[in-house]
Amino acid sequence: MVLMASLLRFGIIGCGEIAAQTCQGISSAPNTAIAMLMDTRPEVLSDLAEFYHVPTTTDVDALLANPEVDAVYIATPHYLHAPLGIKAAEAGKHVLVEKPIATTLADADALIAACEKHNVKLGVAFYAQVDAAMAAARDLVRAGVLGKITFVRLSSLSRKPDTYWHGGYTGRVYTDWRTRKAQAGGGVLIMNVIHDLNTVRWVTGLEVVRVYSEMDTLATPVEVEDTIGVVMRYDNGAIGVVQAGSAMPGGAHQDAPGPRIYGTKGQLILASKPLIYLTEPLEGGVPNTWQELRFSGPIADRQQIVSRFAAAVLEGKEPPVTGYDGRKALEIVLAAYRSGESKQPVDLPLRA
Repeated sequence: MVLMASLLRFGIIGCGEIAAQTCQGISSAPNTAIAMLMDTRPEVLSDLAEFYHVPTTTDVDALLANPEVDAVYIATPHYLHAPLGIKAAEAGKHVLVEKPIATTLADADALIAACEKHNVKLGVAFYAQVDAAMAAARDLVRAGVLGKITFVRLSSLSRKPDTYWHGGYTGRVYTDWRTRKAQAGGGVLIMNVIHDLNTVRWVTGLEVVRVYSEMDTLATPVEVEDTIGVVMRYDNGAIGVVQAGSAMPGGAHQDAPGPRIYGTKGQLILASKPLIYLTEPLEGGVPNTWQELRFSGPIADRQQIVSRFAAAVLEGKEPPVTGYDGRKALEIVLAAYRSGESKQPVDLPLRA
């Protein structure tokens, strides 16, 4: 379904912490607008409704029946992403869903199928595909500047405050879904590292074919993992490692943030301002020194996520982050969880 319009009007399903940030992006982007807000808790709606001057409802069916809503943005507990997305697709609404796309591959597949059946677009709120810095990094890696990719390191070490588990970082909504395996799908891997898994896949084009993980809940009174280590084998033979924890005092200290990609000719750090080290430098560069990667264009933020999705819908093109992209990132996460539970390596692709 192609919209003959210049504005994509969003209905917001779930008005908690991340949705409040995304509403800012929708209201500021030139091709998007907020048409309606929905949350099961009326008290969560009041401040956003007053600020954006839009109607509200506590009934998702009422939002989906609203002809002023062209697309939905879903920011609910993870286990509701796919069921609500399917309902939206059946109502003829385009779907932009927060990560993860779902908590099971079966749910992810059902959502993808529903959007295809009803001819609506499906996007997932990852950052890499709408980030100019990551696009520049991707071009270099795909051009072979790093040589053969041999190793990937992903690190997410932080200490989430105790209040996070029942109120997020801002305390906007009091809820315990983040503590529950059935509702969240997992802990630091599915909540945080999934972003980096998507980034590495998009930048390198490599697919994970086997994982082995060790995980546990060592320092937090929750059902989901707060500590995990994963070893991955990629389809070109490269090895990747994940070190992640949400109960790490001091975090990563001075370690440069962002995934690291190592090749036979250099190394790339995928930070907001990527750093590159090359044995055979680019034109005008110095060998064997760290340099900032040059790029032009916007850095990914909430506005870029919604604006680029809207542009795809309005122009009848594929969103920058597709349902398939969301599924692939989820598959790696679920394989790591399966390995951690079984204490055995797990091959990909997984069966849904």
